[in-house]
Amino acid sequence: MQRKPETRRIIYGGVLFAAIYSVGVFELGREIGQVESSDFFHRQLRSLRSLHDCGGHAKKIFGHVHMAKTAGTSINGIAANKFERVCGHKGYSYDAYKDNIKAANIVARGGTPEPKGRSRVMEPTMEDIGFDDCDWVSNEIGYNWWIEKFGHNKFHQIPLEMHVPCRDPIDHLMSQCNYAEPTGKFVKQDLACDAATEEEYFASVRKCFVYVNERYNHDLEKHLDVKCYDFKNQFGGYLDYLSERLEDRRYEAEEYVRRETNDPRDKENECIWKRPDLLEKTRNYLIHNVDYYGFCDKCLGTENEIGKSEAAVVAEGDTSVSA
Repeated sequence: MQRKPETRRIIYGGVLFAAIYSVGVFELGREIGQVESSDFFHRQLRSLRSLHDCGGHAKKIFGHVHMAKTAGTSINGIAANKFERVCGHKGYSYDAYKDNIKAANIVARGGTPEPKGRSRVMEPTMEDIGFDDCDWVSNEIGYNWWIEKFGHNKFHQIPLEMHVPCRDPIDHLMSQCNYAEPTGKFVKQDLACDAATEEEYFASVRKCFVYVNERYNHDLEKHLDVKCYDFKNQFGGYLDYLSERLEDRRYEAEEYVRRETNDPRDKENECIWKRPDLLEKTRNYLIHNVDYYGFCDKCLGTENEIGKSEAAVVAEGDTSVSA
């Protein structure tokens, strides 16, 4: 029996529709498959980035204890220019590039850049900004602040790994003696090398301290994972360590412009270098009476030293350094 033309048109239309539908379903399935494959690929990629979570953030926060006269201003500024999500008293990532240009312009005009303005973010401003988007935090503040804010993973349940810069005790002491603040809170000091008694001499040592007891205390080790790094190795091994854990900035300044915080030292007039007896006595006093120096003496040369230098390995525990 011959089909009517109208019937044939219906049949042909149905076949054509079915074909188009099938192709559409196939293409849709392929697209879904590609999306799932892409998601799988990125999930695998993120799992390989074991030091970071899926958003590029480090899996932990890194805290930098800014001990006075350990080049903390420079390491904070360099980190802010190199990495994302650096939050420091001496500079934040988000405006570090522009701030560095301003400092370069000061140098070009024959001036000397100082840590002020955006190069010195005051504590109330830091607290107002918050630390919720920070991967590396540097602060010049009492040690209790770290415990209260980050101790035992209390900050969003994220662990904080604390980094403490360690400098040779005598050299660090003399740099503090050389420090003077415009406000007059700290003035340059001379050690009483010719003091009549040991107590008189050690009193002159303590007069040089610039927050050394306030910023580090052994209590930090009870609440946080505390590591050290060698002052001499911070622009090498320490920055390499951070490079493996922090996200690079989109734009990095070609050269960080240093902000000066201290006048040059006159070592020839520092009496302690001419007194070997006082050198040894002072070193022992600092290590055994000041938590910061005791911690560094114990930490340098161990597995807790970040970016351990070959010199430290060769010295087999000798932590003396010079700058």
